[in-house]
Parts: sequence; C-alpha cells; structure tokens
Amino acid sequence: MPIARSSLAGAATGVVLLAGAVGFGVGLPEVVENPGAHAADLPKLPDRLDDRFIALSAVTPEDGKATTPDAVAQMKAFATEAASSEKEAKERLAGIYDDAVVRSYLDVPATVAANATSRPATLAVTIVPGDAGLVIPNGPFQIDQSGTHYDLKKVGGYRCSVTWSETIDPTTGIPTGEKPTGANYQVDCRTDRDGVTYDVYGTGLTPEETAHYLDVVLEQTATD
Repeated sequence: MPIARSSLAGAATGVVLLAGAVGFGVGLPEVVENPGAHAADLPKLPDRLDDRFIALSAVTPEDGKATTPDAVAQMKAFATEAASSEKEAKERLAGIYDDAVVRSYLDVPATVAANATSRPATLAVTIVPGDAGLVIPNGPFQIDQSGTHYDLKKVGGYRCSVTWSETIDPTTGIPTGEKPTGANYQVDCRTDRDGVTYDVYGTGLTPEETAHYLDVVLEQTATD
C-alpha cells in the first residue's frame, strides 16, 4: 500500500524538529580558528545508508509503493518538502559552525509495511567542522525515574546520550516492567575523524543500532 502523504509529511516534520531540539547543534563543537577541516572538505551523505534507511529528500514513488498518479505526486511533494527542511537546518547550523551537512533518514520499508504497528525508526545525521564536543543534550546528571531514564555512556566505542521511556500500561498508567525495545529509545552518538565531527541521532533504535549506523556513516563517507 502506498505511504499516505500525511504519514510521510508527519515523519519528515517530526524528524527535523526533534533533531533540531535534541540532536542537531546540541553540544557540537564551536568553530575555532584554523579548524581541522574547511567547509569544502565536508563529505557528502548518501541517499541511502542501506536497504532500510533512505534519506527523506530522496524517497521515490517506487520506495513508497505509489502506483496511482495522485500517490506519485504526493511522494514527489514529500521529497521536495523534506529537501527544503534539510536546507533550512543546514543553513541554520552553518551560521554557527561555519558549514554543515545535514540529512534525515526514514525506515521506509517499515513505514510502508501493511502490518506496521509502531512509528518507524528515524535517523538525523549531522557533519560539521571541528572535533567532537560534549554529548550531554539533557545535562550531565543521570535520570533514573519511574517511566523515564537518561544516561551518558560509550556504545560501540562512541560517546552517546541514551534516553528511554518504559512501556506504560494504558489501563493503569503504571510501567509494565517489560524490557525496552528500539521503539522506547532516543539515542545520540558522536565521534570525530580528521577534524570533522559526525553526529547520529536515532529514534526508534536501540543504542547498539544507533552506534551501528554511525559506523555506516563513517564507512560511507570515508575517503581513499
């Protein structure tokens, strides 16, 4: 079944706004004189990280299983809207960090799946000049309260902030005690390479999965 425009548009808006509030620019390194990389040196991010995550601005009618003229038009409008949002985020960050590369990715197969029962996972990837700074979007103190948890840790060798919420019983409003899954998490992982910072902010992914996609980003942006 084709992705409804309202669903995709909501995903695009949610990714960009949430990344702007939590992932993009929070704790990223301030630009210093003679940084390790100049604006022209920043790598480009791919349209696809793998078969699962596709850049919002690069989603095609084929990806969205659009088969009617109306559905195809909706998909094209969605990609245009996403590209505009990425451009705005890039310009905003470039005003702070001299330059930036920004892309948001959506788990498109999960979005178009007929049996989807939860919000699809998303990734917001940011690249800026400079060495990686602190990763403390919600401050340095651990939060371990009933229903809400926040911690700072290394995952896969990367500095990450991990926020997760417990599953709540809708009838009692009490946490069920179930083991958290990817849907419970918001994770921000960051590293630097050759004077360039790479930040990956994931929703709907476990800490290990988010760190894995930072690996993927580094691999796909590596130069010979």
